[in-house]
Amino acid sequence: MGAFAIIPAAPVLLENIDRSETARMAELRTAARDTVSTQTDWALPIETLPPVAGLGGWGIDRGVDTRTGRLLSGTDWVDTVYTLTMDERRLAEAADPAVIVAILHAHAAGVDIGPLGSSEHLLLPIDLSGAATEDAPLAPIDGAPEFDHAVVETLTAGTSIDTERLLDLCDQAETMAANLSVLASGIRHAVDQGARFSSLEPIVDERVHEVRTFCGTGLWE
Repeated sequence: MGAFAIIPAAPVLLENIDRSETARMAELRTAARDTVSTQTDWALPIETLPPVAGLGGWGIDRGVDTRTGRLLSGTDWVDTVYTLTMDERRLAEAADPAVIVAILHAHAAGVDIGPLGSSEHLLLPIDLSGAATEDAPLAPIDGAPEFDHAVVETLTAGTSIDTERLLDLCDQAETMAANLSVLASGIRHAVDQGARFSSLEPIVDERVHEVRTFCGTGLWE
């Protein structure tokens, strides 16, 4: 039996990203970090960590060298990326953005994170729809608010998660401008072993920049 945690995969909740962030944003980052800190180690549902995990895709020269555990920024980050082999570069570029954010949160929390098999505890970063309202980052999509509600309700209702229902929702995520690919991978990995998931205990459930932001913890066995 292990724990699982869902944290928001939005990079805006990382430290020193939004220079004008409100006090509440800082509190939400602390909540996400506290969630990650509930265990000393986590596994992401991937076969291998990218050699580096950083924010270059968002135009920010900062990231973690997962081979050494070092946080790099500025020229150190640029130089490290430059020295990657072609295979290492492909692995880094193929990393899901949610995986990158999870690695950075884990590093900030001072906990170990690795691929499947490195820990019994699963860390599952998610991004709900960024297209749910008129003021959201993306153009509204019909049904997006209802989709977000269905995901959260499926995670929290009853005593155990209806994993079949949750995986069906994950299959619809891309059409709703949501990223639930890491969540789906983690659920499928555990279900394939005959495991069940307890319902999630919510820690945060509110909107950040008009995007529903959610995190919580539970158990799987």
